[in-house]
Amino acid sequence: MSDLIKQKGINVSIRTPFQAAKGRLGRRFAVAAAVAAVGGGLAAAPASAEFGLRPDPGNPAVVDFQADAFDQNGDPYTQAGGYPFRATTSFTFNSVRDIDDNEIPDGNAKDILIDLPAGLVGNPQAVATCETEQFMQTMPNGLNACPIDSQVGMVRLDLFNGGNYVYYTPIYNMRPASDEIAAFMFSAVTVPVRAVPTVRSNGDYGLLISTTNINETVGIRRVEFSLWGVPADPAHDRDRAYLQIDYNGAPFQRFGGNVSASSTPKPFFINPATCDHGPYTTSLRTRSWQNPAEWKSYSVLTKSGVTGCGNLKWEPSINVQPDNTQAGAPTGLRVDIDVPQHDNPAVPATPPLKKAVVRLPEGVRVSPSASDGLGACTDAQVALNSTGRASCPDSSNIGTVAIDTPLLAEPLVGNIFLGTQRPDQLLRLFIVAEGRGNLIIKLPGKVDPDPVTGQLLATFDDNPQLPFSRLSLYFKGGPRASLTNPSTCGVKTTTTGLSAWSGQVAQPSSSFTIDRGPNGGPCAPLGFAPGFSAGTTNATGGADSNFTLTFSRSDADQELKDLTVRLPKGLLARIANVDLCADALAAAGTCGDGSRIGSVTTAAGPGTSPFHLPGRVYMTGPYKGAPYGMSIVVPAVAGPFDLGTVVVRTAVHVDRSTTELSIVSDPLPSILMGIPLQIRSVNVSVDKPSFMFNPTNCTAAKVAGTIGSIAGALANVSSRFQVGDCATLPFKPKMALKVGAKGKLTRGKRTPLTVTLSMTRGQANNRSVQVTLPKALNARLDVVNRRVACSIEQFRADRCPMVVGSASAVTPLLRDPLRGPAYFVYNPDRRLPDLVVRLKGQVNVDLVGKVTITRDLKLQTTFDTVPDVPITTFRLALESGSRNGPIGVTRNLCAATTRKALAADLAFVAQNNRKVTVGQKISVAGCGRASSRSKRASRSNRRSSAKKKSKR
Repeated sequence: MSDLIKQKGINVSIRTPFQAAKGRLGRRFAVAAAVAAVGGGLAAAPASAEFGLRPDPGNPAVVDFQADAFDQNGDPYTQAGGYPFRATTSFTFNSVRDIDDNEIPDGNAKDILIDLPAGLVGNPQAVATCETEQFMQTMPNGLNACPIDSQVGMVRLDLFNGGNYVYYTPIYNMRPASDEIAAFMFSAVTVPVRAVPTVRSNGDYGLLISTTNINETVGIRRVEFSLWGVPADPAHDRDRAYLQIDYNGAPFQRFGGNVSASSTPKPFFINPATCDHGPYTTSLRTRSWQNPAEWKSYSVLTKSGVTGCGNLKWEPSINVQPDNTQAGAPTGLRVDIDVPQHDNPAVPATPPLKKAVVRLPEGVRVSPSASDGLGACTDAQVALNSTGRASCPDSSNIGTVAIDTPLLAEPLVGNIFLGTQRPDQLLRLFIVAEGRGNLIIKLPGKVDPDPVTGQLLATFDDNPQLPFSRLSLYFKGGPRASLTNPSTCGVKTTTTGLSAWSGQVAQPSSSFTIDRGPNGGPCAPLGFAPGFSAGTTNATGGADSNFTLTFSRSDADQELKDLTVRLPKGLLARIANVDLCADALAAAGTCGDGSRIGSVTTAAGPGTSPFHLPGRVYMTGPYKGAPYGMSIVVPAVAGPFDLGTVVVRTAVHVDRSTTELSIVSDPLPSILMGIPLQIRSVNVSVDKPSFMFNPTNCTAAKVAGTIGSIAGALANVSSRFQVGDCATLPFKPKMALKVGAKGKLTRGKRTPLTVTLSMTRGQANNRSVQVTLPKALNARLDVVNRRVACSIEQFRADRCPMVVGSASAVTPLLRDPLRGPAYFVYNPDRRLPDLVVRLKGQVNVDLVGKVTITRDLKLQTTFDTVPDVPITTFRLALESGSRNGPIGVTRNLCAATTRKALAADLAFVAQNNRKVTVGQKISVAGCGRASSRSKRASRSNRRSSAKKKSKR
């Protein structure tokens, strides 16, 4: 205290009551006091080093330490939230007796720290304060000059000061220093003693009253410290402004007393409000000047707990209002919880809030847009249960807080921080508020989003047993606000469950109205007009190119669900250039890099600044009946949140007739771990080199699709597609035809026919191939007959009874050739059945040849719907069996004149409209004589070659 006087520059002359006393005892005490005033050592050297509290004379098993609240009659006061007549803490130090039978304390107390039970609080704002200068000034009656209304209690000090004295003196409510929430002062003889209450930061936020650096000349034997529940109560008039000194058990001096307060009685000290707690614990720690390194600790229970919680009034209210009332928009949100307080000493205090459960309206959800740049605060950074300041990063600050409490003249203010994610808790909040006297309140909370709807349920439990009149939380607004408004208009209601420490539960609610549509206009049902664009980045016909596709929606649209896309004919991919990811890996999102074909970017969240999540696209094997699939993998890591890995599978279908690709997606995720994604756009880029390539047909086309919404709406979309420079592509198809076999070459026989088409890389693809056979070959009507041909239904069911040939196709798009049978399939639109080749493999393709008999009775087959697909080799072999051979011989094929004239008329049309017509000679196999002559010529050539070598 002497240091405080020096710091404040106070120069006063202290006149004590003892200096005014007369007689032998007065002179003796005055001398001792004078010595103390100049810093002399009055306390005798301790007889031993056993500093601490003495055993209770009535129960030696415990120390002489009591703490309890009492009514005016001296009985325990137990009313929850009530105002005891006095709350008293008393304790006695060990002492020994000297030769004069004086009690001398075993050591001089340096520091005394008293931890009061949580919930036992004082309200210094209810009482006048005393300035330090007033306290240091002595009035003529020996009392301090503090205002009478600033007295909040009495202290009894049993001292040794050359003799055993008992000193009764007032306790004053002081104006606190800047680093204090409150302060009390009293005099120990001539020594001012300052007791400073602070709020513990160990989680219970009870009061700690600290008296430190007590003047070592004060030999304290016993302390009885009493604070009054209602200081201005007339019942305290007897002890108001009262000072009493006893010496060796006899009254020595009395001053003042029987003074009324001038202020209106208001509650100052309040009982806890928890009735199920039982007796409360008060703890004491102390150390001596002789041994400051050793702390002695003690605790004591009150005689009883508190009762009468049912008498307490609990009527909190809540008000929740967004920054704006636009549907679906990011918004700031203000939450005010009001707990009415009063200062009527006839009515128990309002109990403090123990648990707050706040359920925001359905539709108020976490906004993914907030994730960009968002950080999180760790438990170590917030430093819960400590007096240290939080060091949370600015990026984790999502709002502000203000707490109005009757305990402080100014509100506590601070911030709301987002806590780091835990395995068992996604959304955590830390409320950190600071006030006068370095008071720091840290409240941990959690937010549980509904896993289906995303509705938010916030819980703050085990809140401090400190009263407040208003708790104001504000969650920041703007484009990256952490919350969004409901997407529909109307009245939205917040419901709560607010529990008091006394056990009562209130359920106040608050409503607001969303009265503007998503774009700021009038309210209307959400529509669905999604955006769509797609195409290749290189518009050259036949060239390799990346492919991009984007579909999107606005805030005024229903949320996206799925997508079906149909690519133009000829826009294909080289599946042979990629490893197909296995189904289990594709489902888990763990495909290897060899399967990667592209990337994806998903924008999520409302407003103008959605959050973008990158991902990858992998090619897979068969999926949902389609020959291929895609696994779109997006790690859902948004700011500090890890929502796992999102995997969306798609089926890639290949049209059997046109080879057009159709991509059908599974439903997109709409919510993850209770966080609605609110997907705004999806951009897919297939960018694997030499994977996708353009058509060789430059006719205008489109990428068409159907987008579905979560609400069930469907939108047909398309994007114009066209490539150029197709006319520059070369077109040089080659076809070889071979007919005949031994025994199948004469008139009336059925003979095999093999057709082989070859194409080199870089050409335009075929659109139409027509083969007209010479008259030496005709159709066998018992096979090429609509009555015996396979029906369309049988063909579709793959149950055609008669195979008339086989085919194979080699394409650079696939690793393995396609193979399959050929059938005659009846088509009701034509006289003769079609020759249909069913190719099977990684994909299934049906090639349809229209069979006709020309006017000059030649057999002609036209494949005029050939897909725009690059083919290296296509081979068709027609059978020659007695029942299924479709080609008959009308002339001896081995005759020289027949063979010389045996040629087919070929007509090719490219996808770029180039035309090639060829009269292609047909080779004949199985002619015996021709074979013999060939062998003789070969032997003659070998002999001639041998002779030439011997001559050399």
